[in-house]
This record gives sequence, C-alpha cells and structure tokens, in this order.
Amino acid sequence: MRTANMGIGTGAFIDQRDDWALAVGRAVDERWRVVELTAITEDRYEALRAYLAGEAELGRFERVSVHAPAVLRSSPAEMAEALVESDLPYDVILHPDLYRDQDALATLGRRAVFENMDIVKAFGRTVEDLAWIFGRFPEAALCLDVAHVWTNDRSLRLGFELLEAFGDRLRQVHLSGIEPDGRHRTTTEADLALYEPLLSECGHVPWVLEAELASGGALTDA
Repeated sequence: MRTANMGIGTGAFIDQRDDWALAVGRAVDERWRVVELTAITEDRYEALRAYLAGEAELGRFERVSVHAPAVLRSSPAEMAEALVESDLPYDVILHPDLYRDQDALATLGRRAVFENMDIVKAFGRTVEDLAWIFGRFPEAALCLDVAHVWTNDRSLRLGFELLEAFGDRLRQVHLSGIEPDGRHRTTTEADLALYEPLLSECGHVPWVLEAELASGGALTDA
C-alpha cells in the first residue's frame, strides 16, 4: 500500500542514509512527495547542515521535516541551542524524553513537533507525559508514531487517546514495523492492516515511513 499522503524518512534507506545527497536523491527518484531528513545522530545532523548549505534538491518535495538527533555526544542543552540557531525552515521532530527540559526549543514555535515514545523510554509515552510537554511548549505539534503506540498498547487504544487529547496538534504520522523491544524493522502489509483503524483518523496529515515497505526484516535506527 502506498497512498498519496505517504512519505519516507531517509533513515529507512539503510545503504544511503549516511550520505545526504544519495538519500535525498533516492527519495526524489522514487517520487516521494514528503520526506523526513532523519538526522538521528549528532554527526548525521552536522552533515545535514553542510548538505543544506549547498544545492539540496528539497524543492521537489511538498513537505520536508527534520528528525532531531536522539543520539548525542554533546548535551541536550547544546543540541537544543544548535537546533534553534540553525533556523531551518522545516518542522523539527523531537524526542520528548531527551528534550523536555530545553526551554530554548520554545523559539521554534509551531515547528517543534514532539513524537510519542516507545515502551523502552521512561518519558513521552502517555497522554499525561505529552500534556506536560505541551504545557511547557504550548505552540508545539504532535507526531503520532503508531508503531511506538503498539509497543505500549497492543490494542492501539492509546493512539486514539492521544488523538482525542492532542488531535488538533497532529502534524504528521510515523509508520514502521517494530519489534516489542522498540527496534524498527521493515514495514509489512500486515503492519499497515493492523494500524489501519488508527491511520483512518489521520488521513489529513502526511504519513512518514521510518522503515521501507518490504517483506524482509532489516532493522533501522530511525
């Protein structure tokens, strides 16, 4: 299944994700209309900044977002300052467990998009956690990760509760296959069928694949 509002995260491109020109070029070649630039590590983010300073091909996409680093060698405070100072014109996807105390991110306003977390995270999984986040960052938006929802609640009821509480903030959806321990894997048709009741409530926003649509089992770090 590939729908008109489905996009791709560059972290899904296992062979190209460390080379921004190759990853973006592949997204262009595959005619994705939406792309998330998956800068999951600080090194990858610094390489992204260099890439964006050149002749990036991003004008071909209808929507671009950036996944902020979740693997840091500096402190969250230093990374938050770097994200603000970069002044990129894209939504920035943030892990609330990592960035919840970084008031500097309020400068991003509506471009700050917090993602619900998987079962291995201590914070950012529940309605209560995200209510705290949006109390601190009142202009921020939500990225609903349905695979993360599944690790916390096999019935997916949690996803509906998150939408009921924060549906007016929904900016995009993350999709992937996932293992119970939170490791992303290739997205299958069975995964999409499982998620369909929740996805049917999210048709007005882009769905970003964090792992490719395939029958294999390769793991990603997105």
